[in-house]
Amino acid sequence: MKVAITGARGFVGSHLGRTARDLDYPTHEINRDAWDISETPSTQFIDSLMQFEPDVIFHLAALSKRSDCGETNPNQQATAVNIRGTHQLISLVKECLPNTRVVFASSSYVYGPVFDTTPVSERASCNPQCGYGKSKLQAEQLIADAVEDGLDAVIVRAFQHSGPGQQPCLILPEWIRKLQQDSKVDVFNLQSYFDLSDVRDVVRAYLALAEHGKTGAIYNVGSGKALCSGDLFDEICRCLTIDQNNLTVNVQNPGERFSPIADVTRIMEATGWSPAIPLELTISDTIAAIKSS
Repeated sequence: MKVAITGARGFVGSHLGRTARDLDYPTHEINRDAWDISETPSTQFIDSLMQFEPDVIFHLAALSKRSDCGETNPNQQATAVNIRGTHQLISLVKECLPNTRVVFASSSYVYGPVFDTTPVSERASCNPQCGYGKSKLQAEQLIADAVEDGLDAVIVRAFQHSGPGQQPCLILPEWIRKLQQDSKVDVFNLQSYFDLSDVRDVVRAYLALAEHGKTGAIYNVGSGKALCSGDLFDEICRCLTIDQNNLTVNVQNPGERFSPIADVTRIMEATGWSPAIPLELTISDTIAAIKSS
């Protein structure tokens, strides 16, 4: 399988590229210096991609930090990258690579608020509350419309994921760095329930869907389990051999909070994929990557 990846230098893209190469898949990395996806691609870029003839393009390039996308509606940048960028990719594939499959990386943020840990299936209604979630849902609709017009595409709703190489602004690397640096730690909340996967499981799911996903279908990718942020904090302390009796922890926003938990029945039935990497290994590998950086 010949693989092309937009956003190949990003957190997920770099892991996907590494896994694809480990499987001996010819891999073509698409980065911003080759193509700014919010703009029409150059003739030179199109020629190079057509010469490569990918079987699948994983569309990962996106503005994915929620605070960068607009609080309640997509801002100009999120519209340019997440929505117009997806339109540009669709147009490129339809015009130049009609036999290429697109695997579109969407997000669990399209689902909107939940109030317990009941897993959410792909049939659930979508009601995103932030600019990021709304931009991803609009991009999904572009993909769905293109499928009706003949595009071979699969939509993946990825739930929260972490692992080696993730930026420290996200919960796992952020807490690791804070705990390594000080005995006085500010945390947002220790009663949040969310679905957290290892990025290496996520990219395995993407590759499985490239081969076995049904055209036009939507698939959740997550652990399928609710993780409490307090339990994550405890496990990080254990992996760092930190005695919590020696910590002063300031919880900035106490109280229970809930994010969607993935019902992963559909992807498991379609591909045989299942999450395999335990939380302890995700944490310990992330710690090792931070120490070596």
